[in-house]
Amino acid sequence: MSSSPEVRPARLDRTQRGAFVGAFIGWLFDYYEVFLLTFLLIPISQEFGLSTTESVWLVSISLISMAVGGVLFGVLADRIGRRRVLIMTVLLFTLATFARAASPNYEILLILTMIAGIGLGGEYGVGQALISEVIDPRRRGWWGGLFYGGAFLAIMLAAVVGGQVLPAVGWRWTFVISGLPVLLVIYLRSHTPESPEWARTARSGREPLRAYATAAFLVPLGKCLVAAILYFWAYYGVTTLLPKYLVSSGFSMANASWWIFFTAFAGLIGCLFGSWACDRWGRRPTLSLVMAVAAAGGLVVYLGGQSMLGSAWLLAPFFILYFGSTAPTIFGTLFTEVFPTSMRSAGVSAALQIARGTSALPPIIAGAVIGNVGYAPVFLAATFLYAGVAMWAWVFPETRGLDISAIDTYALGDARSEPTSPTRPIDHRSD
Repeated sequence: MSSSPEVRPARLDRTQRGAFVGAFIGWLFDYYEVFLLTFLLIPISQEFGLSTTESVWLVSISLISMAVGGVLFGVLADRIGRRRVLIMTVLLFTLATFARAASPNYEILLILTMIAGIGLGGEYGVGQALISEVIDPRRRGWWGGLFYGGAFLAIMLAAVVGGQVLPAVGWRWTFVISGLPVLLVIYLRSHTPESPEWARTARSGREPLRAYATAAFLVPLGKCLVAAILYFWAYYGVTTLLPKYLVSSGFSMANASWWIFFTAFAGLIGCLFGSWACDRWGRRPTLSLVMAVAAAGGLVVYLGGQSMLGSAWLLAPFFILYFGSTAPTIFGTLFTEVFPTSMRSAGVSAALQIARGTSALPPIIAGAVIGNVGYAPVFLAATFLYAGVAMWAWVFPETRGLDISAIDTYALGDARSEPTSPTRPIDHRSD
């Protein structure tokens, strides 16, 4: 492998800054709404008299609908542009969020949560494609990773609101208050620039829909799906019911929320490390490393978590676990680098959101396991899944520093020409 490229100061020009801010702010508030739901489950369940299974289905239907939205809006963004779709997704999500505040019963709330999930499903993959297409290839990992870092800020914000605001105003007004900042996102999205790379590709003609059935799309999609499914099954299996478990173990809602804040803080630190490392060391070694760290943290929690419950010592393995649980920091950049521009949004969105859709099952399984034998087996399962991602990372080609147009040449399989890059050619040795 060639020596690491120089990682230059991460300054953005006006177009790059507009694309990043427009995508980032929307992603932050949308993910905040999703994670806030884990806190809202408690008062919603009390008001509507829901069973544990019915409560978990609110989260699960959100994840399933995100898969639908990811595929739908991903394909649409490849055909009509990144900017237009990002405006559509935030409008759909915002309207559904406000409407949920007036839900008269569980069934209506479930339907509105599904609609909101469809809107959210188009957010990340399309935003990540836009950022990857406008950022300098030598800094793509840093800015692509920071984009996903909005999720950790969102979790921290949701923990504060869920622990401090929710008990004071109730779940309905929490939905209303949470929807107000998203109105700013609509304004920012209206001023977000379109991807010049997408515009260039669109001028040369759109790919027919049958192109999504070719190896250029299906092979990288398969690789990405395996990595994402392993990760999200581990992450959502552990995290979804954690606030409810902590409260049932004697924590107050406020204390439980600070625990979640702490895990998000650990994730944010891991995100910064992963974003820097994947430009410095490469996508594959960085992904493998952070997943190995997460597996180690999960194993320690499994072995001693119950005995440390209520002790400050439990903070250490939880920090290690969530510091390492930052695979999407690398996924976003890596996944955009294995699909051609004409199919990039669809590929990234489908891989991430279908994987999230399948991760509707782990919270249901975890709920049954926790009710019978406690949380420890859930952490053990997550340990094995994270270790699986650490090994699977090496099936991807190393794409660090590759120019976006060279990615098109490589991804479309043009054997007649060599990919070109301002830093280096792609490393084919993993293929």
